[in-house]
Amino acid sequence: MNPELVRRFHERIRDEAAGRYGLQPSDLTELNAFENFVYEAVNPDGVDLILRVSHSARRTLDYTLGEVEFVRYLGAAGIPVSQPILSEAGQFVERIEDSDPGQYFVITAFERAEGVVFDDAPPLRERYWKPQLFRDLGRLFARLHNRAQTYKLSNPRYKRQEWYEYDVVDIDRFAPPEERLVRERTARIIERLKQLPTTPDDYGVIHADLHMHNFCFADGRITAFDFDNCEYAWFVKDIAVIVFYVARGEVRGKREEAVAAFLAPFMEGYRELRRCERAWMEALPDMLALQRSMNYALFHQYRDPALLDEDTLDRWGRFRRDIEADTPVIELDFGQF
Repeated sequence: MNPELVRRFHERIRDEAAGRYGLQPSDLTELNAFENFVYEAVNPDGVDLILRVSHSARRTLDYTLGEVEFVRYLGAAGIPVSQPILSEAGQFVERIEDSDPGQYFVITAFERAEGVVFDDAPPLRERYWKPQLFRDLGRLFARLHNRAQTYKLSNPRYKRQEWYEYDVVDIDRFAPPEERLVRERTARIIERLKQLPTTPDDYGVIHADLHMHNFCFADGRITAFDFDNCEYAWFVKDIAVIVFYVARGEVRGKREEAVAAFLAPFMEGYRELRRCERAWMEALPDMLALQRSMNYALFHQYRDPALLDEDTLDRWGRFRRDIEADTPVIELDFGQF
């Protein structure tokens, strides 16, 4: 959890946030979340919703309105994404003042996506984590990217960050000072990526965090949610993110097989609706390496090593050693897909 948000958050803020959406504090069930306080509830109209509490130190009101505008634009095209819900005052984003001048909490609510979070349901995964679902995911990503290609900001204040502006891309802020090689390796990755073209056909607003924990599955229907990290980047970077987490779900030695089994049907589904030249797939190794460095930075941002068990410390130590050795995240020829 964001340390600044944890420091400032208290029950009064939670209760007021609930009230802005017609809820009682007793209606809320807190969910596990990494960067915000998130609750599940049913409002007086019987709508299942997700209530999210963030802070201006991380997300401003205007920046969050940019997320809401983009999600509504996707939903207007019939793409299955969890839609924002108006507050009692008719606002998509609510502001609750903090005790410090100029600081405030940012409150939003979204429809709860129908079904089960795929990564939280092992029996569901065992039954459905197969090529047909991979093709369906590919089609969903293609629809998201096709629609994003025509998105225009209604207000320049709503603009989402460029991929390199995400705080954890600046690994110098979070990696320990002595980890010089981690910084150097990551800086080289960023410089190589900055050389890639950013034409409207290949670059626009992406989800940037659409993996197995950020979509629900019900009766063959996939619904994407949590666009909190949406940003401007290459559309293929969205593909790199889900590939990264497919790999991370397997033990070393089985990751290449799992990614190949996933990516072939995924790209079949994607290319039914949208082109993706194989030259772009060859950029995946650097995008995967950047994702690894970002996760490593997040570890330092949100975790205190002194409070972690040995297994966790060993896992993140391997992350560091892999970054320093410039070890590929996945040993695959992505140009074949």
